[in-house]
Amino acid sequence: RMEGFGCYTLPTGTEYRGWLWDGMFHGPGELVLPSGGGYRALWVRGVPTQGKFTFADGLEYDEEKWHYCDGYDRRFYTEICSGFKPPG
Repeated sequence: RMEGFGCYTLPTGTEYRGWLWDGMFHGPGELVLPSGGGYRALWVRGVPTQGKFTFADGLEYDEEKWHYCDGYDRRFYTEICSGFKPPG
């Protein structure tokens, strides 16, 4: 089984970089998505106990202070920053 610090690429192309214990994510580690986003977390026996998702453009998801594409304002982060782009 995998143990210690390492990098593991999943079949989807997502890469895990961090600590492993008994073949599971365990300790600080990060999932790096092919799109450029990522999820950095503290893992306990394969389960994230606390973490932060960051989109490819650098925007961090915050459940408490999320102001994008909610029930009141349906615009995405890029639309708020750059305005609407024409279709096509």
